[in-house]
Amino acid sequence: MRALAVLRRGGAVLWSLILTWGIAALVAARLAPRTRRLLSTRLAQNTLAALDVRMHVTGVSPADDRPRLFVANHVSWLDVYALGAWWPARFVAKVETASWPLAGTIARRFDALFIVRGSFRDAARVKARVAAALAAGDSVVVFPEATTTDGTRLGRFHPAMFQAAIEAGAVIQPVAVRYRRPDGSLCLAAAFVGDDNFAASLCRVLREPAIQVEVHVGPALSPAGWTRRELAARAQAAVAGALGLPPALVLRPYPVRPRRIAPAA
Repeated sequence: MRALAVLRRGGAVLWSLILTWGIAALVAARLAPRTRRLLSTRLAQNTLAALDVRMHVTGVSPADDRPRLFVANHVSWLDVYALGAWWPARFVAKVETASWPLAGTIARRFDALFIVRGSFRDAARVKARVAAALAAGDSVVVFPEATTTDGTRLGRFHPAMFQAAIEAGAVIQPVAVRYRRPDGSLCLAAAFVGDDNFAASLCRVLREPAIQVEVHVGPALSPAGWTRRELAARAQAAVAGALGLPPALVLRPYPVRPRRIAPAA
C-alpha cells in the first residue's frame, strides 16, 4: 500500500514537472516579467502540492511588494519551490542547474541568474546583475552559504550579493528554512548535500508520508550605512536565531573591519 502511494505521488510530481517545463518552454518568454513571476509562483505551489509538502510561514511578512533581496539558508532543491511558492522572485542558482533535464529549461525561462560557485570574477558579474534586477523592481532570492547543509547547522554567509542590495538601495530580508516530519522531528530526508543526486533525493522525499517546510521571515535590514560584510553577519545571525542553532553549529562570519571614527573638530 505504501509503495502504491509513493508511485502515485511520483506520477503526480512527474506530471507537474512536465507541465511546468511545457509552460516554461512555450509560454513564459511571451509574458511580461511581473506576470511571469506570478505564474512561476503558481507552478511552484502546484509542485509542492504534488510532493505533499506543506508550507508554514511565520515571522515578519513583507508589508508591500517593494523589491527585496531575500537571503536564506540552503538545505535542498525544495527550497526553491518553497520560497518560489511563497513570493514571486528571481533566484540565483549554480550554473550547473542550467543543464539539468527539465529543471534547466524551467530555471532559464523563469529568469534565474546563474553563478559559477567559487569564482570571485563570476560573483562580481552576478552581483551586478542582481543589483540591476533589484533596481528594475524584481525581488531576488540568494543562498549566501553557496552550498547546502542538512539543516542542523549553518554555513558562513558570503557577502558578495549583499553588495547588490547596497548598490540598488533594496532592503534585505533574512529567511530561515527548515523541514519537519508530521511528528515535529527534523526531516533530514529533504536535505540535498554532498554528492547527492536529484533522482535519489526525489525518491527520499517521495517516501516520506508528508513533509512540512517552515519558512520564517526575519525583520528587514536596511543596507544604508552598513558594509556588505556587516550585512552578511547580521543576516546570518538572524537566520541562526530563527533556527535556534547554538553558536557551535554556526560558522563564524567573515571578519568585519573596525569602523574609523573621525576625530572631533
